[in-house]
Amino acid sequence: MLSIIGMTACLSSLRAQETVYPAGPQKGLVFLKNATIHTGAGQVIERGTIGFSNGKIIAVGANVAIPADDVRVFDVQGQHIYPGLIVTDSNLGLTEVESVRATNDYSEVGEINPSIRSIVSYNTDSKIINTLRTNGILIAQVVPEGGLLTGSSSVVQLDAWNWEDAAYKTDNGIHFYMPRLMPRPNPFGPEARGPGSDAVKAAMEKIEQVKDFSAKQRLIWTAVPKEWHQPKVRVGERPVR
Repeated sequence: MLSIIGMTACLSSLRAQETVYPAGPQKGLVFLKNATIHTGAGQVIERGTIGFSNGKIIAVGANVAIPADDVRVFDVQGQHIYPGLIVTDSNLGLTEVESVRATNDYSEVGEINPSIRSIVSYNTDSKIINTLRTNGILIAQVVPEGGLLTGSSSVVQLDAWNWEDAAYKTDNGIHFYMPRLMPRPNPFGPEARGPGSDAVKAAMEKIEQVKDFSAKQRLIWTAVPKEWHQPKVRVGERPVR
């Protein structure tokens, strides 16, 4: 069985909508036939067929047999179908209008914030999501910003009512923003603050700060009982497989 996250049809008449509501669960058998299918591996199937069963892709090819009973068939001749696109390292759902502070929730106060979780701030009502979905983007990695250790990112699917429904892979990594180690002329940077300022030295001090923090956390981790190390599903989340 083929397991493909998602796909999008490139329709000439498709236009962005102000509000795109999440779709209900797909049930039963659905087949799209006579499509130009781009598999994502460089292969293009002309007049191809794709079959779905309860939200899973079960068949892709030029000679897919379509059952005669209890099936919905759509002729999409002239349309192109592509795998859904994935956006990485984005602040999608964390900011709406950059110039309006109340809509920005991608940055936290302080330099070291490993406990920040971008997923709980992800806004499924963002109008930007609608634009991305109509352009074929179905999955995004949401990353917090600001400081050195900014917290954990998560991967979300864009067809959801809330962040719990959107969560595809939660807390998939802690993000460290490397300080700049090459001095560059900047009228607003440390170089402009007069003699004695050293951008490289300041950057190295920040790196040492992160190292010290990590060492302390490692000691704490090794001191707690091993059974506490087992990951647990938080309230409101689904197990990630």
